[in-house]
Amino acid sequence: MTSREFDPSWCSFAPRLSPATCEAHSDPTEDYNCLAFAANDQGRWWEPYVVPPTIPGVYWPTAVEPDNTVSAWSAALATVGFAPCADDSCDPALVKVALFAIGETATHAARQLLDGRWVSKLGDEADVIHTRASDVGGGGYGEPVCLLARPRLPVDP
Repeated sequence: MTSREFDPSWCSFAPRLSPATCEAHSDPTEDYNCLAFAANDQGRWWEPYVVPPTIPGVYWPTAVEPDNTVSAWSAALATVGFAPCADDSCDPALVKVALFAIGETATHAARQLLDGRWVSKLGDEADVIHTRASDVGGGGYGEPVCLLARPRLPVDP
């Protein structure tokens, strides 16, 4: 298996993934996590519980209460221009993010691509492209509970 092939171990935390619903988009990396990736920040790991960040490469917005709640993750993404939106329809003028949770605990963030598909960073594993945001739901990620959007920038994929 090359590092960009479907890895069945991904199904342990995202059981809806399959070779039919997703494709690897990157090699595995510990440089960034799903929340950073949703914010298009592939140089830092966004982590609320290392405040102030004392580990190189770890980041959390200073104005945001450090917590793994949907409201804290939404507030963190608001620092880079995201605001609540009504639906996950594809709008080429917007970048949309789906936040996932189990109960009140935020667990995952996925970003919508220009073609309407979604991309997720799976922990320190690969980035994967999937058809619907909910394709990474179930298991350890829970379900999508919040949608955010911001205007698409020239640097956005």
